[in-house]
Order: sequence, then structure tokens, then C-alpha cells
Amino acid sequence: MLFEISYEMIDCQNPQNRNNICRIHKVVKFTFKNENENKNKLLEKATQLANSVIPNCANNSVNVRDTKRLLLDAIAGVLSENALVSYINKIVKQDIARLTPFKTAKNQIDIQLNNGKTIEVRSSYIRNGVKFGICNEKYNFKNICKYENLYKPDECNKDFFACVLFETNKENFLNEKTIIFYFVGGSTKQMMMDDSIAFINTLEPEDDLIKIKTNYRVIKLKDALDANGFEEYLRSIGYKF
Repeated sequence: MLFEISYEMIDCQNPQNRNNICRIHKVVKFTFKNENENKNKLLEKATQLANSVIPNCANNSVNVRDTKRLLLDAIAGVLSENALVSYINKIVKQDIARLTPFKTAKNQIDIQLNNGKTIEVRSSYIRNGVKFGICNEKYNFKNICKYENLYKPDECNKDFFACVLFETNKENFLNEKTIIFYFVGGSTKQMMMDDSIAFINTLEPEDDLIKIKTNYRVIKLKDALDANGFEEYLRSIGYKF
């Protein structure tokens, strides 16, 4: 799948807004042309992912509505993960990142770097827009990871928790000719364990393919890394670019 990749700067105080934080947040914009071979590849990958999840559902009587919802969630996941791999490999100028095959929703690692570090990718659609999710003080969007993934040694260990926000409404994925979304940054494992910025929430995340409420460690985006911070993280673990 091919993506147009560019940077954007989101200035939370341009125009001035007393409801917003004071921050200039760098994001990576992805534009996906949802047509022809691009669309066929996307639907093929998303359908395979959705079909692999259904046998793992607690209730296997998945109705038509549930099946469509599962496909839309899978499309968001496939786009987010493939785009992030493309972006990482582009900035480092070598193929250091790869997708991992889906095994179970519980123990899934989305992206593996060639130095062994792992990245979990979470995606959401914000009705009031990406800038609102990043900038609004009261309703600042949250970067999340499952609580058990941090503190139970038998759980799948992840090193970075990436956040992707969609500008295109998920309900329109099958019809839109262009899908736009953003990598807005995220948090390291160490940040997720830092009680000064992270806390516990019981959530049923929008992008979970199997919908179960559970405890998450969360960090508000205002306290998380932006795209600049993520690139500095890559440098800190040995990549030069």
C-alpha cells in the first residue's frame, strides 16, 4: 500500500483559544488513495485480519452489523500500522521496521524494529477533529496501553505506544476515495510507568477488535511525545538519521 507522507505543525494557540493548551505539536500526515489496487490490497488485508479475530470472540454469533464494524476497525488498524512502518523506514532510509503477523488481540505486537524494540499502534476517530483532540485542555485525547502489558512479565512486552488519529470518519472508509489520518506521537514504556503523567482508566478502546473493558495506563496527549519526540526516541535507541 502506498501513502503520501508529510509533516504538519499544529499550533494550539493559532488562533488563540482559552480552552486549548499552549503547544505547537508536530504530526505526520498520511494520505491514502482509496482506489483501484490500493483499495483492493487494503480490503484484502483488513478482511484477513477481521476473519482471524472472529474465532477469538467470546460470542461467536457475530451478526452482520458486528461484522461490518469489525471490518472498519480492521481497516483502521491496517492503515495505521502500514503507514507507520512506511514513515519509520522512510526517515531512517532503511527497512528497520516491519509488521508482525496477527496471533491474538491480547498478545499482539504491531511493529517490530530490527534492534528488537516493539511498537503498539492505537488509532481513533475524533468527531471534533484532530486539532481538538491534541489541543483541548479539558477533553485532551489519551494515549493508552493495557495495564497488564506493563506489569505482568508473561504478557506481551511493548516499548513504545503510538497514537494515530483519523480525520476521515471510520464510517466512510468503504466509500471515500481519500482517507486522511495522522501519527500524532505517543509514549515510551518508561513514560507509561511514570505516575506524574500516567494514570489508570477502565476503558473499551474504539480500535480494539475484541471489545472488552479492561484497565489501561493512559497519558494525555499534552504530556505525550509528538512526532519530533518520537524521532528523538528512535535516535536514543541507536538509529541515526
